[in-house]
Amino acid sequence: MKDKRTRERKSRPPRKHKRKILVHRVVAFVLVIAGICVGGYYLLCAANSSYLEIMQIQVIGSATTDTHMLDEITKPLIGQNILTADVNSLSNQVKKTLHTDQVRVIRKWPDTLIINAGDTSLVGAVISGGSVLYVDQNGHVLERASYLSNVNLPIVSGIPDVKKLKAHSSLPASNQEKLEDALAILSALKEKGFLGKISEIHWTKYNTYRIITKNNSVFEITGIDNFEKNKSYIETFLRENRSNVEVDLQIDHHAFMKNRT
Repeated sequence: MKDKRTRERKSRPPRKHKRKILVHRVVAFVLVIAGICVGGYYLLCAANSSYLEIMQIQVIGSATTDTHMLDEITKPLIGQNILTADVNSLSNQVKKTLHTDQVRVIRKWPDTLIINAGDTSLVGAVISGGSVLYVDQNGHVLERASYLSNVNLPIVSGIPDVKKLKAHSSLPASNQEKLEDALAILSALKEKGFLGKISEIHWTKYNTYRIITKNNSVFEITGIDNFEKNKSYIETFLRENRSNVEVDLQIDHHAFMKNRT
């Protein structure tokens, strides 16, 4: 019995060792609490520091994105602390304004927000009376404005009865087909990244489309089929940024050019 008690006493850790373990635990706990307090203090200082005030907001991404459309959204953020700025709210507002689900807001320390905007569903703008209607490739009106706020989107003009789009009504069949062809052409150019180079697509009284570039060049085609047959030529022309040239492509695979004055 005595030997058994002796063994039990030997198996128990000494009281001094227990106290040492307890002291280590208390010290560790105090250090953790101190770290949290110091970190919180510096975080609070950073949140109120002018060094972290937002000084600029950059918009990158889709070529059809007009950064001026975001001015009203982004201006109130200038001067706010970059740590506490509500980037989720900003992202949602940008998605709604640009009609895209592909938006990412990045904090670039110490004073810059970067808005990376992806592809928008808009392909063109239709002028109807005193309003501008922004439409997708299916001719659906996604936004109305009192003036052309997105200058990076081409205007679709010359098609009769487009005012009916304002009331969500369908155009007469022949005019609906003209609009669908125009939007299909713009959608194809958008897919290749050239939509931002186009200023206008106009339906003429000669039953042709005139695709007018921002470099003051013009392609004249008869429709979507004619466009498809000459698409590679048009893309090369746009890629080279050629200017002040009028190109008649009504005869498939034959380009008749003349200088524009």
